[in-house]
Amino acid sequence: MVSLHTRSGRCCGWGLADRGPIAVRVLGRTAPLELRQVVSERIVRADRVRTRLIPPETNAYRVLAGPGDGLPGLVVDRYGDLAVLRIYAAAWEPHLEWVVPVIAGLGWVRTVLRRFGVTRVDGRDGGEVLAGPEVAESLVVQENGMAMLVRPLQGQKTGLFLDQRAHRALVRRWSAGRTTVNLFAYTGGFSVAAALGGAAHVTTVDIAPDAVDDARENFVLNGLDPAEHAFEVADAFAFEPQGRPDLLVVDPPSLARGKRSAGAARSAYRKLHKRLGRFVPRDGLLATSSCTARLNHADWARAVSEGLQRDGDWSWHWSSSEPPDHPVSVGHLEGPYLKFALLRRR
Repeated sequence: MVSLHTRSGRCCGWGLADRGPIAVRVLGRTAPLELRQVVSERIVRADRVRTRLIPPETNAYRVLAGPGDGLPGLVVDRYGDLAVLRIYAAAWEPHLEWVVPVIAGLGWVRTVLRRFGVTRVDGRDGGEVLAGPEVAESLVVQENGMAMLVRPLQGQKTGLFLDQRAHRALVRRWSAGRTTVNLFAYTGGFSVAAALGGAAHVTTVDIAPDAVDDARENFVLNGLDPAEHAFEVADAFAFEPQGRPDLLVVDPPSLARGKRSAGAARSAYRKLHKRLGRFVPRDGLLATSSCTARLNHADWARAVSEGLQRDGDWSWHWSSSEPPDHPVSVGHLEGPYLKFALLRRR
């Protein structure tokens, strides 16, 4: 623990010393408080708040969102009775011996799994059970009543892209009667949502064969016949749909990793939408998203607009960002990262 002081010597904050580009993970603006008490209370309070924010028939969501819950560098996701912990700050390593029991003590937790994969902290793949029984290779969770397959030891992030839950629900509302193409589909969350919403036909496209196989399984889990839809293992950046889909869903991976790559990311989004816009017919919908934190909402929207402007006239019908279980601290100006929008070709 360290305290922070102004040049005049006044204490203005405290936190945990860390290695890497962030020197201190700030935990408060007062003089240092008792670390264990503060952290334990914030974990419990974050969990309590989620119970009033999460929609019914949902047991997969973010319980602890780092800075947004006052604990920068700590993330906990819920998948049924499994708590998946991911550590983005090495400063927390010495304190896991008491942090983990606090998480394990939350009323719904049976197992606490630490998921690796943060290069500057653990630098390895897979995960390790820190409390409770071993974890199955796969499990099924509920999201707004939709069944979703999760592979907690292998999937992206901690198993699912939980931050797109509300947007999958929107696509479900918008898809009735529409032929739908889902690019960069991963395990087909948007695809299943569209099919459950009454889409006439859904094409699921991802470059990873295992992800496409799981997408098929997700259709089966929800009582949908995969044979009535299409699944393509292909590079979504080069894929060309047969016909012109009434609803095109585009959710690419992050296109910028460092501060200097924001310009390249703008160019990439511009080129991507310039290519995709021509596939959407008149009154067709484009649901597009970005998780590139280095690109703010205004710059991303400008890149999308510039990419589409040569292919007819378009209107923005919807724009949104992080869901309630992914809060962003008011003072964390770099915190907002998720962009989502619905556009219509007029």
